[in-house]
Amino acid sequence: MNTETFKNNLQEKYQTAATLSPQELRDLTTSLLRQETLSAHDELQDLIAQKERIERQITRKSEELQHLKYRFFDVLEKIFTNDEKMLEKLHNIKIQSVDLLDILEEMVESAIITTLEKSSEVEETLHEIIRELTFQTLNANVLNAVRIRRIFSSILQSAINVAEASPNQAESILRGTLMGMRSALHKSIEKFRQYLLYVPEEVKALYREEYQLIEDELEQIHTLFGQIVHGLSKHNSPIMIEKLTSIGTEIKFDTDELSLLSQETAKLLQNKLSKLKKEVSERSAKLLNSASAQEAKAMGIRAWSVAKSAMDGAIKGAKEAMEKDKK
Repeated sequence: MNTETFKNNLQEKYQTAATLSPQELRDLTTSLLRQETLSAHDELQDLIAQKERIERQITRKSEELQHLKYRFFDVLEKIFTNDEKMLEKLHNIKIQSVDLLDILEEMVESAIITTLEKSSEVEETLHEIIRELTFQTLNANVLNAVRIRRIFSSILQSAINVAEASPNQAESILRGTLMGMRSALHKSIEKFRQYLLYVPEEVKALYREEYQLIEDELEQIHTLFGQIVHGLSKHNSPIMIEKLTSIGTEIKFDTDELSLLSQETAKLLQNKLSKLKKEVSERSAKLLNSASAQEAKAMGIRAWSVAKSAMDGAIKGAKEAMEKDKK
C-alpha cells in the first residue's frame, strides 16, 4: 500500500474521531495500530526467538569446543606420558589454547596444593606459577576490566581456601599469590600498551566503549586491590581478609612502576579515544539529519506542546475558579 492510499484509509476510519471520548479514541488507535503493525511484530518475535535459539547454540558449541580442546591435549599427554620435557612444552601450549577462566579456581587450588607438597620455596614457586597462570588467563589484546576483577577474585579465593586449610603456610601462600598476580598485571598492561601502539585505527573503533572503561580502570589502578578484597570479605573469615590486606599493603600491590605504566597506557588510550570521539561526532552530525532523528525531534516538540497545553488549561481553570469565588 502506498503512502497516499494508507493516508486515505486512516482518514476514512477517523472521520468521527472528533466525537469520540479519549478512551474510545485510544481503543480505536490501538486496534488500528495493532492491525497495521501485526506482520512486522510477528517477524520481530520470530527474530527474537531465533536470536535466543542461536545464543543457546553458541553456548553449547562453546562448551563443546572447550571439551574437544581438553580431550585433544589429554590424548597428547597420554602419548608422551614418559617424556617430561615434552609434557612441559605441551602444558605451555595448552594454557594458551583453552579458556582457563572456567576452570581457574580448581587449577589454582591444585597448583598451590602441589607446591605445598613438593616445594620448600613456597612463596617463590607460587610467584612464578600464579604469574604465568594469571597472565595466560588474562591473555587478550584488549584488556577487560570485568574479566580482570573476576580472574583476580577467583585466584585469591583459591589461595584463601588453601591458606585456611594450611595456616602454617598461609603467609607464604597469600604473599606468593599476590606477587604473582601483580607481576601478571604489569605484564598484561605492558602487552596492551604495545598493542595500542600498532593496532590499526579501524580495529580500535570496534572497542571504543571498552577502551573508555579500561582507561578509567587504569587511572584507578591503586583502588583495584582494595575493591577485590572488599568483595572477598563478604564470603571469607575476617582473619584471612585481615592477613590478605596486611600483605597487600606490605608488598604494595600497585607499585610505583605499575602505577606509572598504567598512567602512561591510560594517556595513550586518551589520545586514541580523542581521535575516535572526533570520528563519532562527525558521524553523529550526519545522523542528526536521519529520519529517526527527525522523528525523535518531532516527538520531543510534540511532548513539550502537550505539556504546555495541559499547563495552560490548568492555569485557565484556576483563574476561572478564582473569578467565580470573587463573584
